[in-house]
Amino acid sequence: MVLYSCNNTINEVKEIGDTEEKPVKESFNVTYLRSIKGVLSNRLIAPYVKQYKNGDTIFPEGFLLEMLDSNLSITARLEANFGQVFNESKKMIARDSVVFRNVVNEELHTEELIWQQDSGRVYTDKFVKIKKKDVVILGNGLESNADFSKYVLKNITGEYYFNENDLEKDTSTTE
Repeated sequence: MVLYSCNNTINEVKEIGDTEEKPVKESFNVTYLRSIKGVLSNRLIAPYVKQYKNGDTIFPEGFLLEMLDSNLSITARLEANFGQVFNESKKMIARDSVVFRNVVNEELHTEELIWQQDSGRVYTDKFVKIKKKDVVILGNGLESNADFSKYVLKNITGEYYFNENDLEKDTSTTE
């Protein structure tokens, strides 16, 4: 009979078995300001942020990203329940209940949207729904500029036109 013994504490054993990379910094109720060549270009607000050694950042509780023009007016808003920035590739991925609004109140709804920060290109290959004043457009895949003022739907699967008066419903009851 051969017996072996371990001198490690339970916490040491847990650390050895834990292969998930730990963040080097965690922050709460954060506002980041990003500038390009000294001009403020966007503001990111998040309730919780995890930053890693390689420069990647995760927003596990969601975020709001506001695109700004040279007068610091908001030109677009991107919101999601989860986000991740990959430092090396300069790419941000927004996931889970993603909403992207532009200055004329057009709204894009999808489950994943990728923003290539160095080029300003925004894209997805997922299902999208765009709400405009009098139409809802459904499709798969989209490419846009960073403020969602110019975009192309890749595969339109439906368009629904309506009148604002059609949206008003009679809430009275008849007996």
